[in-house]
Amino acid sequence: MESAVAVTARTLEETLEGLARFTGEGPGVTRLVYDAAWRNAHRWLRERGAALGLAAIPDAAGNLYFHDRAVKPGDAPALFVGSHMDSVVHGGRFDGAYGAVAGMLIAAELRGAGKLPVVGFVTCEEEESRFRAHLMGARSMLGRVKTEELDAVKDNAGITWRAALEDARAAGCAAPLGAGAEPFRPPFRPATMLELHIEQGPVLEREGHAIGVVEHIAGSRRLIARLRGAARHSGTTPMGSRRDTLAAAAEMILAAEKLACDLGDPAVATAGNVRPVPGLFNVVPGECELWLEVRHPGAAALDAMELELQRRCRKIAAERGVEVEFERVSGLEPTPMSSALVSEAMKLARELGHSPRKMTSGAGHDAMEFAKAGVPTLMVFVPSRGGISHSPEEFTPPGALFTGYEFTRELARRLAERGGT
Repeated sequence: MESAVAVTARTLEETLEGLARFTGEGPGVTRLVYDAAWRNAHRWLRERGAALGLAAIPDAAGNLYFHDRAVKPGDAPALFVGSHMDSVVHGGRFDGAYGAVAGMLIAAELRGAGKLPVVGFVTCEEEESRFRAHLMGARSMLGRVKTEELDAVKDNAGITWRAALEDARAAGCAAPLGAGAEPFRPPFRPATMLELHIEQGPVLEREGHAIGVVEHIAGSRRLIARLRGAARHSGTTPMGSRRDTLAAAAEMILAAEKLACDLGDPAVATAGNVRPVPGLFNVVPGECELWLEVRHPGAAALDAMELELQRRCRKIAAERGVEVEFERVSGLEPTPMSSALVSEAMKLARELGHSPRKMTSGAGHDAMEFAKAGVPTLMVFVPSRGGISHSPEEFTPPGALFTGYEFTRELARRLAERGGT
């Protein structure tokens, strides 16, 4: 069937450039869920979707759906293609936005093209930059949020999810909440989900691959280690008499790094923050808080990695005469993508003349939540220059972006024509 809209590389580039204009202050893109930049971007995307001949509707959480106007919302299955529209603080132009824009454009091109309607989607939130609620956009889109979260989840200013959402609703960026225990009722049911994304790492560029097909998304464990020693005068306490929690934390940071290096790829470990108390020049820190994270795509390996990190840190604490307690503040289980979709994507990429690479995503994505909900799900990556992401320097050349777009469009077309996986 002839495409309803003809999308070119320039169309994709111009739409991404347009979306990047909606940002807060500072370098790069800062677009946090429900803030002014987000609301303006939301309205602009709806206008773009309408100009492409699509219906563009928000749900009660502010997720967006782009679909053929002849397809009525309901419980009928649909092929979902998209990503998220929020960003980190001072992030890049492509993270999330690329897949979100691509989903809208693919829905326009494939309007009425098969047995399964194609719905472009934009999740309202993925980054947890404003709220610590774990993929609140994807979970609400799937009906996996309970009403109590709306009041329990707050940002750093104490604003609840419910209050922030009311601001978005007043601006026309969200539908009314549903009644009962489940306030978010999606207008479409995903039968299959495709998410196109920049890699955010160096592998595809370094190895010369245009297309990455994600087999697994790594799981994570985030721990806070709380150390207690003894606060003493820095000038009068001999080195051998100290119970220095900051020195112990420094050794634990290196132990986390060494653990990941000992295990090798794809294991990674990071110390993201350290908070000594009292934090003065002339006091040996008597308390310290250390944030640690480990990631691995294998469930058993991830569990073993967490336990080994704690063991090494406890040994350091004992040797330095300090106490340590661990709190796991969050954790994500490793998530496999649909093996059938992985096989089909690899075959299609070769058919189109690419040399695709199967890979693991070290970062979490909306796709995780869809896959965990039982939706056949696949992620497609394109190269990131220098592997840089979550930075104003994030960049993927227009040609590489369009290659990923064309590939995902063709995969979506084939799935839609036969009715899914």
